[in-house]
Amino acid sequence: MLRAVAFGLLISLFAVLVSATDNELASCNCDDEGLWSVHSILECQKVSDFFIAMSYFLIPIELLYFISCSNIPFKWVLVQFIAFIVLCRLTYLLNGWTYYGPHSFQLMLSLTIAKLLTTLVLCATVITLLNLIPLLLKIKVRDIFLRQNVLELDQEVDMMKRKKEANSHVLMLTQEIKKSLDKHTILYTTLLSFLRPWI
Repeated sequence: MLRAVAFGLLISLFAVLVSATDNELASCNCDDEGLWSVHSILECQKVSDFFIAMSYFLIPIELLYFISCSNIPFKWVLVQFIAFIVLCRLTYLLNGWTYYGPHSFQLMLSLTIAKLLTTLVLCATVITLLNLIPLLLKIKVRDIFLRQNVLELDQEVDMMKRKKEANSHVLMLTQEIKKSLDKHTILYTTLLSFLRPWI
């Protein structure tokens, strides 16, 4: 299902790009002053990149708070995601400064290092998830198996309780019957049962 949606989005994007180059966007005169000038487009991109970077820096802060307040396994995977998110957003932030005029060597070097670190962290996270997902699936299967065993044991315990209650009920009835009969009646009944064949 997800692959079909992704494939459909990819086809749609390709169709839009092909129609855009065939139609009016190819003949856009973006050097004019106004809303669609190169300067205003670059300003919009710079502001967008800045706000994207700032808003995505909040996610790692929330994840760090979550890690510090909870006792979950595999905290290091969340740390990898935090590093990936921070480095991705750092590249957005650095890209915001590259839209204007000539760039300094330090800015381009910083952007290159940020992108390289992002790539390394992303590859490490992918490798980690490739190893971790089968482990998590095994844990899930084991959890389901243990829950099923607990359910079966609960059913057996209930059945044993019912048997114990039935046994105690039979014992109580037997004691009541024994109490209700007196010794003379028991002796008389026994004597009659023994003498019956000779009478």
